[in-house]
Amino acid sequence: MFARSALARPFAAASRACFFYTTEAAPATPQLLLRIKADVKDAMRSRDKERLAVVKGILSDLTYLEKSPQAPEKVTDSVIQVLIQKSIKRRQESVSSFESAGRAEQAAQENKEIEMLKVYLPQAMTEQEIEAEVRRVVEEQGATGAKDMGKVMKELGGLDPARAPKKIVSDTVKRVLASL
Repeated sequence: MFARSALARPFAAASRACFFYTTEAAPATPQLLLRIKADVKDAMRSRDKERLAVVKGILSDLTYLEKSPQAPEKVTDSVIQVLIQKSIKRRQESVSSFESAGRAEQAAQENKEIEMLKVYLPQAMTEQEIEAEVRRVVEEQGATGAKDMGKVMKELGGLDPARAPKKIVSDTVKRVLASL
């Protein structure tokens, strides 16, 4: 028995000393995700329960997204910002429900959370900026009517969805093409 364990020790020690190297670079962590994680720590240190709940909610939504079948290949700042926009939209719907039910206190709480979330979003494009971009693309593509909407939307696919939500872009394209 003693001889076996003495014989096994050098192999165990050798296995701990093995290192595996790879030529692949580690995936870069999005800056927004690092900022959110830092804000979780700050909220915990300052014992700000409301902000902590909101920021942890973002991380929870992100984890859920990563594990879902529709998960993107790579999580980027833009993906996180779209996730935050969806969270804001849910809260805005809650505000309208609370206000129609006469629950002003809950509506105020939801509005407060919306303001906490907006900190993580970039400055959104104005409708005039979106319309100017749409008109530029319509001119480039030579679009003449609603039948060219697919071509125009494909070209506008490069717009950051965090700055220019797809719904607003789509509505603007429809309006511009209808006016031609």
